[in-house]
Amino acid sequence: MDDDIFQSTPRNPMTWVMITLFLGGVGAVLAFFKDYAMIAAFMGAAGMVVGGFSFSVVYRFPGSDKNKIMYMVLAGAGLMLSVFAFMIGFANWLG
Repeated sequence: MDDDIFQSTPRNPMTWVMITLFLGGVGAVLAFFKDYAMIAAFMGAAGMVVGGFSFSVVYRFPGSDKNKIMYMVLAGAGLMLSVFAFMIGFANWLG
């Protein structure tokens, strides 16, 4: 039995970063439409969860520091878009 809590083969951080950017970007666009505000709020919430996970994937990625910085910046942008989508979508959904 393997007692190592980390995977032996690292996950690809770009996949998780792109999922975060997709959820945040689409959610931010949908947040401005009253009919899709609930979907935007849920996409923003999912983007925040995936964005937090993508930060941990990037942190454990064994690549160069230049790549890690690029992944962190992209994950941060997706996370900010997700927070924006959640806040505006939720406020638009309620009111």
